[in-house]
Amino acid sequence: MSRTHFHTDCYSFSGSETTLMLLLDAAARRGDEFTFTYRRWPEYEHGLFRRLPAGVRARGLRLPDPADVKHAVTGGRPGTGARLVRGAITLLPFRQLFLAYDTVRLTALLRKERPDVLHVNNGGLPGSISCNAAAIAGRLAGVPVVVMVVNNLAFAYNRPGRWFNYPVDRLLVRSVTRFVTGSAAAGTALRRVLRLPEGQHVVIPNGVEQRLPTASADETRSALGLSPGIAVVSVVARLEARKGHRHLLDALRLLPADRRAALRVLFAGAGPERGRLEQEVTRLGLTDVVQFLGDHPDPWSLYEVSDLVVLPSVRHEDLPIVLMEAMAAGVPAVASRVAGTVELIEAGVTGLLVEPAEPRQLADAIAGLLDDPDRRRAMGKAATLRYEATYTPAQAVAAYRDLTDRLLTGVTA
Repeated sequence: MSRTHFHTDCYSFSGSETTLMLLLDAAARRGDEFTFTYRRWPEYEHGLFRRLPAGVRARGLRLPDPADVKHAVTGGRPGTGARLVRGAITLLPFRQLFLAYDTVRLTALLRKERPDVLHVNNGGLPGSISCNAAAIAGRLAGVPVVVMVVNNLAFAYNRPGRWFNYPVDRLLVRSVTRFVTGSAAAGTALRRVLRLPEGQHVVIPNGVEQRLPTASADETRSALGLSPGIAVVSVVARLEARKGHRHLLDALRLLPADRRAALRVLFAGAGPERGRLEQEVTRLGLTDVVQFLGDHPDPWSLYEVSDLVVLPSVRHEDLPIVLMEAMAAGVPAVASRVAGTVELIEAGVTGLLVEPAEPRQLADAIAGLLDDPDRRRAMGKAATLRYEATYTPAQAVAAYRDLTDRLLTGVTA
C-alpha cells in the first residue's frame, strides 16, 4: 500500500481546501497510510478544525512567512504608515530566505517519513512559500511522485515582483511530477506561464459533498428576520475585492425600488473588504437590502432559503466551490464569466453568466430570474443533475486516486 503526505498552506480556510478535505476523509475511511501538515496561521486553523474529517490528524508546522513579519512589526494596524511598512517588507528578500529555510526543514521531514506520494495543495501561482518549498523538498528527498494542485489562475510575468519568482517556478517544473488544476481555464494559464511540457498537467474538477441544512427553511428565515414574500439572494464568498461585491451593490441600485423593497441579499463570508463594503452599503442606501452574516457556519441552510446564488467575481477564479454547492442544493446561480465559471454553469440551463464588472447585466440577470419562478425551478433541477454527473466527492476522489496509481505504476514499471 502506498503512503501519501499531504501539505497545504493558506491564510484562510477557503474553497481551495474543500477537495483536500475530501481526499483526507477518503484516505481515513479506507485506512490508508498518510500524514497531513499545514503551515500554522490562526485564521486558517479556525476554519480547518471546523472542517477536518474525523480520524485525520493535522500537524501544524511553524514555517516562517512574510505575513508573520508584517504582523509582528505593525501589529495588524491599519493606516498609511502600516501599509508603507508592509510594502517595504514585501520588497525585502524574506520570501527567498524563508523558502530556503522551509525547503531544508521539509526535506528533512520527508526523508524521515519516506512517502510514496507528496500531494501539495497550493492556492495559486506564485503560491505560498511553504507549498513551493514542499514540492522542491519532495524532489530533494527522493519522493517518487509529487503532485501539486494549483487552485487559481497563474500570474504571468507582467510585473517586476513576478520575475523574482522565475527561478522558483523553474524549480517547481523540475520537481513536480504532475500539476493539477480544477478547471481547464486555470490549466491553460498554468501551462502558458510555466511552459509545461506535454503531459505534465491534468484537469481534475473539484468535488463537493452535498449536505443537508442543519435548520429548516422556516427556522432559517426566522433567524434572519425574513418576512414572508421576501426574495433571497445569497453571496457566499470571502469579502475580497476580487469577488466583486461592490459591483453587485451597484447592480442592486439599478433595480426598481419595489424590487429592492422585497429583496434581501445575504453576504456570507469574512475578509478585508467588510468595512469598506459596509460603508458602501450605507452610502448607496442599501442597509435594508444587504445583510452581513460573517463567516456563516452552515451555508446549506442559506441555500435552502435562497432563490438565487450570485458570484460577481472580477478575477482570479478557478472552479468556485460555492457554485458547485449551489448546484448540489438545486439553486440557480448568476455568476461572472471568469475562468472556470463558464465550465460550471451551462448558461441559460443551470444559471446565467454575465460579463465581470458590468452592474447593468448583473441587475438584469437577477431581476429576470427573480421574476420567473418557473425558470428558476427548472434551472435548479438541471443544476442538481449536472452536479450529480460531474462534481460529487466520489468522482473527485476516484480521479485523484487513479492519477496517483498511474504515476506510481510509471515510476515502478
